[in-house]
Amino acid sequence: MRITNFKPRQSKEVAAVAAAAFADDPIWSHVVLDPQRRHLPHTILLRAQLRTIAPSDDARLAEHEGRIVGLAFWSNVWDGEHDLPNARRFRAMRRLARSAGDDWPRLSNMYISIGRSIPRDVEWFLATLVVHPEHQGAGIGSALLRDGLKQADRRGHTVTLQTSTPENVRFYERHGFEVIEALDELYRGAPPLWTMRRPSTAVGNRIL
Repeated sequence: MRITNFKPRQSKEVAAVAAAAFADDPIWSHVVLDPQRRHLPHTILLRAQLRTIAPSDDARLAEHEGRIVGLAFWSNVWDGEHDLPNARRFRAMRRLARSAGDDWPRLSNMYISIGRSIPRDVEWFLATLVVHPEHQGAGIGSALLRDGLKQADRRGHTVTLQTSTPENVRFYERHGFEVIEALDELYRGAPPLWTMRRPSTAVGNRIL
């Protein structure tokens, strides 16, 4: 297994990995009731985002025997153009709305609710960390996370993330994160969501 920089031409393959990894996630299962359509937020919207990532974003891949098996997508979410409309992203949202059918109102509500729940003092945000189900449990997620945390520490950034399962909460706690907010319901009837944070371990020019 090796960790490499993401290239926009890999967006289709990466989005498929994310779709497989999130197929049974509580939030995605709640908002996209039809399992046959559950891949759409990733193969449409995430793919569009990955194809247009700004210089302030980092996306790193895990590869195994020539296949992409994991992704860590880090973002300075409240920096610069992240708050501004993006024509390609708008087109992707419109396509997603058409493709999601009856699931779109819940999906749209979820995106709005998550956007409101992200703290405004974010320095570095782990937007996505996924490993293909066939390769989970082999330490790939931990390797991707450690790789990104080293970059965050070099920059002196505190890292924030959100997760929707108790298992993931325990996983991130093992890597130095603490829960800073626990929402029993992201919105009425929705699954819980945990916001977690890890302070930078950099002191001056040194990393502890």
